[in-house]
Amino acid sequence: MSGTQFLERPGGTLAYSVAGEGPLVVCSPGIGDLRSTFTDLTRLLLAGGLRVAAVELRGHGQSSTNWPSYTANDVADDLLAVCRALDDQPAVLLGSDYSGAAAVIAAAKAPDAVAGIVLSRSFVKAPSYDPLERTMTSLAMLPGLGRTLWMSYWPTLFATKPANFEQRRRELAVSLAEPGRFDPVREMIKSDHTAAERALPDAGCPALVVIGDRDPDCPDPAAEACLTADRLGGPATVLVVPDAGHYPHAEDPERVALEVVAFVRDSCRLSGSGD
Repeated sequence: MSGTQFLERPGGTLAYSVAGEGPLVVCSPGIGDLRSTFTDLTRLLLAGGLRVAAVELRGHGQSSTNWPSYTANDVADDLLAVCRALDDQPAVLLGSDYSGAAAVIAAAKAPDAVAGIVLSRSFVKAPSYDPLERTMTSLAMLPGLGRTLWMSYWPTLFATKPANFEQRRRELAVSLAEPGRFDPVREMIKSDHTAAERALPDAGCPALVVIGDRDPDCPDPAAEACLTADRLGGPATVLVVPDAGHYPHAEDPERVALEVVAFVRDSCRLSGSGD
């Protein structure tokens, strides 16, 4: 990937890296995570002939702090701004967790700019207060202990830890210890997913819904993914990743990359963009 670049947005500055040639994929991580979650996946997507941008969420990593708000709608606008800055052709948005909700909203808001969406265990429904939601809500209400609890909780979301897991955990701990870095996490945790749920039927582009079969958030991950796919407004395919938890793109990047490369090429061909 290239060195870190920056994009000025109303209220702050986004950090991102970009590399490769070919159809554009814009990857965005989840709450309390960094764009390095896509390190292994990016390498494989580049080898598959794609151009890949990995974007830091507002308030996270090397993006600036003290944004006026941190809603999924805000993140959707950020992703569309990155697409405009990098390419005038429709791009595929790959969102993990919170960024998946943003990808759905972006596809509904700007169908001409989005060739397809890849949802890697994304929150796109109004909360039902399952165990994960209860835990995250509790974290949001503990400003003094939230960061420490998050760093204890984050590892439990993996069913299969990547080879670079310990390096990523140290990197995330250092980042979230910086002044103002946990505030965006808290604000995103407190938000709900109503906007993404309402946008599902208006997201008419092709979609690839990815979920790990050992996601601790879901009693039935395959059924959860199929429900999301059925509610999207366009053609949707489900990929259930064996022995993966909440971050299938990082836990089994080879399997996910194989599907994503084929999906991106098909989506961009249908939209008339890319190679």
